[in-house]
Amino acid sequence: MLQRRASAPQHRRVSLIPCTSAQPQAAHIPHQPRALAIAAQCALLASLSAGAMGLLLAPEFAHAQAAQSAQASQPAQVKSYNIPASSLAEALRAFASAAGVELTVNGTLVQGRQSRGLNGSYSVASGFDALLSGHNLQAVRQGNGSYALRAVEMLPEVTVTAPGRGSGRGDVATLPEVVVTAGALGVTEGTGSYTTESTSAATGLSLSLRETPQSVTVFTRQRIDDQQLNSLADVAQQTPGLYLSNTGSGTDIGGYSGIYSRGFAVSSYQIDGLPTSGAAFTFTGSGVGMTSFDTAIYDSVAVVRGATGLLTGAGDPSASVGLTHKRPTHQFQGSLEGSLGRWDKRRVVADVGGPLNRGGTVRGRLVGLYDESSSWISRYQGARNTVYGVVEADLTPDTLVSLTLEHNNERSNSAESYGFPVLYSDDSTLTPFTRHDAIFAEWSNWHNRRSSVQIALEHAFNEDWGLKINYGHTDRQFNQKRNNLVGISSDHVAGRITRVVNNLKYDSDSVSATLNGRYSIFGTSHNLIAGFNSHRLTQKQGPGNGADSLMGYQLPIINGIPQISEPDWGGYNSNLGGSRGKTNQSGFYLATRLKPTDDLALILGGRWSDWDYRSISASGVSSGRRNYSNVFTPYAGVVYDLTNHLSIYGSYTEIFNPQSARDIAGNLLDPEEGINYELGLKGDWFNGRLNASAAVFETVKDNLAVADGNNITPEGGQAYIAENDTKTRGWELEVQGELARGWSMQGGYSRTFSRDNDGERLYTNRPIHMFKLYTAYTPQTMPQMTLGGGLYWQSKTYYSSAPESFRHLVTQKNYAVVNLMGRYAFSDQLSVLINLNNAFNKNYRTSPGDHVYGAERNLTATLKYQF
Repeated sequence: MLQRRASAPQHRRVSLIPCTSAQPQAAHIPHQPRALAIAAQCALLASLSAGAMGLLLAPEFAHAQAAQSAQASQPAQVKSYNIPASSLAEALRAFASAAGVELTVNGTLVQGRQSRGLNGSYSVASGFDALLSGHNLQAVRQGNGSYALRAVEMLPEVTVTAPGRGSGRGDVATLPEVVVTAGALGVTEGTGSYTTESTSAATGLSLSLRETPQSVTVFTRQRIDDQQLNSLADVAQQTPGLYLSNTGSGTDIGGYSGIYSRGFAVSSYQIDGLPTSGAAFTFTGSGVGMTSFDTAIYDSVAVVRGATGLLTGAGDPSASVGLTHKRPTHQFQGSLEGSLGRWDKRRVVADVGGPLNRGGTVRGRLVGLYDESSSWISRYQGARNTVYGVVEADLTPDTLVSLTLEHNNERSNSAESYGFPVLYSDDSTLTPFTRHDAIFAEWSNWHNRRSSVQIALEHAFNEDWGLKINYGHTDRQFNQKRNNLVGISSDHVAGRITRVVNNLKYDSDSVSATLNGRYSIFGTSHNLIAGFNSHRLTQKQGPGNGADSLMGYQLPIINGIPQISEPDWGGYNSNLGGSRGKTNQSGFYLATRLKPTDDLALILGGRWSDWDYRSISASGVSSGRRNYSNVFTPYAGVVYDLTNHLSIYGSYTEIFNPQSARDIAGNLLDPEEGINYELGLKGDWFNGRLNASAAVFETVKDNLAVADGNNITPEGGQAYIAENDTKTRGWELEVQGELARGWSMQGGYSRTFSRDNDGERLYTNRPIHMFKLYTAYTPQTMPQMTLGGGLYWQSKTYYSSAPESFRHLVTQKNYAVVNLMGRYAFSDQLSVLINLNNAFNKNYRTSPGDHVYGAERNLTATLKYQF
């Protein structure tokens, strides 16, 4: 028998080592930088110079092809370790943390294994070798400098007949050397954890949650699976500090789900670190219609709350959502799961991956799903299917290339923005509609198709420096017919009915290049990241787009169904057909993490951004353009370790956000500008398996778009005024990870209050307080069983535009929703999961002034087979 092992940090070779068994498994706007911005630019220049010195001192970086010989001539850094005997998983985590390296571990590889610990002086490679001795496992260095745990793959016995010999058995001959490499895996899959050891979502630097000077929540694959959070909207609903505003059919296909954080809409998204626009996936660019993101194809979702302009450029100080795709596996694995639930819910997910050649240098993964259901909303029907595939290959031991393809297709008969109003427009009487009544007409429909391709190249020049280049393209076609109702009298006369037909096409291109590494000055190691990213979005209106308004329309409602006639869509041909809008954003960013002492870390960075928007009418005439060049956004953060487990931190960044809101004359409002502060306390325990944080924040913003009463623009849209000196303040508490062996928890409490320059509250239709918690427990005496559950609670919401005398009628009081789960594993391969949502059947409105409700009590059973 032959065993593949690692004979050097850069190469894995096939050696003749006997073994007996295998292991399973344009125009420039004036921009006056503040003092801190000037200081940050100076600091960045100094940091860049220091980084350049570090590069000059690293011959491997300048001469990548000579990396092996250069490394061989320099001894590996040796440190002293004292790691006690424990489980192998705990020992590996402790060693990786002490060595300052990132290690990805598939939990199935280390389950049930013990370690004798490590005591003495070792290099990183020799330390891993010592800890893994006798386990048929190896730690393989990845293209980005991190490590991943792999099972030593067994090859079948090979016999070769020597030339000139006629014996049937022949003589065993030595095989030629084969070079084997390992690509990067996902961060969280297979760990069984509710947290992650590191993330680069906030600054681009790979840091632990405690080392990151912002509030970060990571939804791991385990958490997503436990609660069956099958869409990004489901994830947002459970994320501390995020508010999900559901209208229409809500999180169902065709509904609209606006995501808000710290008072503002979330519009920043990244996929595998590549920035993209929400409009490439959803109806608008403000985080609406998130059902297009099915989480079955993602390993994890990271949410960074607060301003994230360093990596994303223009945007609100709300949050940034980063999705990480599932990656191919080095060993063959697969799963098939099926779900059945209330309202004829049927869902099937197939997932298979592994090596595509004998050496394992080419790997692939394929995920396919189909999901359909009706709803507690009468007449609703929706279905979605998604296919995702990825192939990655090791071009050299230090170079990884990957190709990702994705196609999503979804349909429903629901395409509306709101529900029936709670009050009649002619008095203060409640309308008789319930959570089952649907406002959409019989002819409504919604169809969304999206195809994406992404190519990435990663190269490690040496153990300190790495480069990643990424390109992505998305095509999206969107068609819908919908109606909307504004006001209805007690005799069923509608104030206004809008009928809309849309035929839209979106093209999106994104590019990013990132250089990430470490450099040394005066004997101390520091981190540096430099990058460039750009995003282009083109929206095209096809023929047949249009809308009309029916004023004072007598609206018969029969059995809860509005009798709205379907117009002659053939008449909607000209005014919008062929029009298009283009948005281009690009920027260069630079950040460094300085370590003046072992307990103090400073992160200084900044971004220089260009932003351009233009709209062109069907006749080819430009109908509007905005261009901003060389806008500098500074970023500063500090983290100080109080103890081995606790740190205090602070961060500062500025805000620049061009906007599409217009005033009563039809003019675009100036970009929003402001400052974002955050202070907090973070802790981690059990070698990073448990993380907790407390944070306070404040955002000061000028040119905030506030609705200008009932005034409208010349085009008929809502008119806005620019409000200065608005403030949003709040605080958050959060915990995520493993409190004790087998007991995982994730959740938090948040308070957010926004006011205008007169001190009056803004956004009364969003809660001030929210509490979210989910936990799961697996008894050590019964590891095949897991029980869990969670609670979602929010404070009251109301429409401030309603007269005070009957405002209580358009108020949703505070409410709580309880969810429960249970899983039982019949074997290592077969398990069943039961999820009971809204266990106490709470009746609550998700839009306080409309008959739009959360889901009734429902149960889903999922059977999963792994092979």
